[in-house]
Amino acid sequence: MKTSSLFKMAGAARAVAGALVLFLCVGAVSAQGYKEAKVDEALAGQKSAVIGGGDAAAVKNFLTKYYLARWTVQANGASLHTYREELIADGASLNGAAQETFLKEAVDALTKYAASKDCYPACRYNAVLAIGTLDVKPAPERNALGTPYSGAIKPLANFCTSDKEFPDYVRLGALVGLTRHAALGIEDETLRNGVRKVFSTILDPKYATEKKLRPEIGEWFQLKALEGLTSFKTPEGPDGPTGTLDLFKKMVDDDKLDFELRALAARGIGAMDLTKVQNWDFVALATSLTTLARDFCVSESAHIDSELLREQVKSAAATTGATGGMGGAMGGPGGGMSGGAMGGGMGGQQSQKSLEAMVARVQYGFDSVQAAIKGVDGGSGLIVALGGTVEKKSGGKKANAEEAKVDPEDKAAVARVMLNDVLTEIQNTNKFIAEGPQNQAGMMGMGAGGMMNAAMQGGRGGMGGPMVDSASMKDHLLQQKLRFNALLGVDSF
Repeated sequence: MKTSSLFKMAGAARAVAGALVLFLCVGAVSAQGYKEAKVDEALAGQKSAVIGGGDAAAVKNFLTKYYLARWTVQANGASLHTYREELIADGASLNGAAQETFLKEAVDALTKYAASKDCYPACRYNAVLAIGTLDVKPAPERNALGTPYSGAIKPLANFCTSDKEFPDYVRLGALVGLTRHAALGIEDETLRNGVRKVFSTILDPKYATEKKLRPEIGEWFQLKALEGLTSFKTPEGPDGPTGTLDLFKKMVDDDKLDFELRALAARGIGAMDLTKVQNWDFVALATSLTTLARDFCVSESAHIDSELLREQVKSAAATTGATGGMGGAMGGPGGGMSGGAMGGGMGGQQSQKSLEAMVARVQYGFDSVQAAIKGVDGGSGLIVALGGTVEKKSGGKKANAEEAKVDPEDKAAVARVMLNDVLTEIQNTNKFIAEGPQNQAGMMGMGAGGMMNAAMQGGRGGMGGPMVDSASMKDHLLQQKLRFNALLGVDSF
């Protein structure tokens, strides 16, 4: 997932983006306490000859006195993205010893800039970001990806885990680079294991405190580290053959963790080939995933409550403002009536967006649980790991037959039945979203807010947005919570 997140993490991501923009803008113009390298413009015309020659001393001189020295000049702050693109293209255009020399010297110089308190923030962030985007082969076509330079991995890892006092935006830039390397593949096993260790370290709750990360950025670090660790699609981890699987299960079980992180951990499990894992408690994982589905019902119901309150306040404000404006314009009670109607219409339009977001969140949350159960991105899925098969439609004849004859002492079989029931409940929720709540007469049972939405936006009857209103969705989730609790053998109300 690349981070147009539907959950609270989106707010953290926007905070990070805002912080980085602040560094890029403020750092580019502030002159307090920063030093600039002297740029020798006479070297500008020597680029082709120097970087293609492969002489380390000449390349270092060119980089530190002109090519990269420009990055330290605050007046050039607006050009940093152009400098980065030029560096990436130049590095990927070389071959053999000339390329290795150029990239090594570039990483050395950029590492010093990123680590230096004398460089202004935009320079430091762009320097570490550039290290993670250096390629040995360019992208074969537009919108494709290049082959990353493996020599960048160690300095990036060091920025992430070093005990030195680096700003969190420098560590974040390094983490972004490591995540890119993980996603595109790391051939060297030693480097691959080292990167896994970095991601696991960042996911440890102690990391944010030890590295003095700002609260609004701490969750973003966890998201990127989880994204990187998931890209390996393996149960292995730095702590053994099931290290990553163990960590992901721990995250799924942590009810104090942001739900999106728990959901992403579940999806990460779904991408693994669990059939190769021996002597591991898959039955416990089945319980964990069912509990995750239950916890999501609870957390999303609370979120809907907060959204309903927010929408009521917005609607009241819009209605009051429109009523006063129209009443004044019309000069009488009729204006007030028109204003009220217009205010309601404005509120309806805003509510439609809220409904669409609510539906997307619910579908994403349950889809993450389903991904772990059935498998995703080539993963085997938990049902297969438990010795079963994934039905095209859960709750079919085969699943029902297994439930009818299951031996209570066969824990794997019991777990498979429970997981098939979870899949059935997820299908029921998707059906509920698609068809909308039905009353006893089979008619659509929408609340006043939903009816207003349908009237203003076309609803499902007008082939518009979601048919489900917030109140009915909340009721459905609370019913689902009771069903998941029943599967877990938990008494609840």
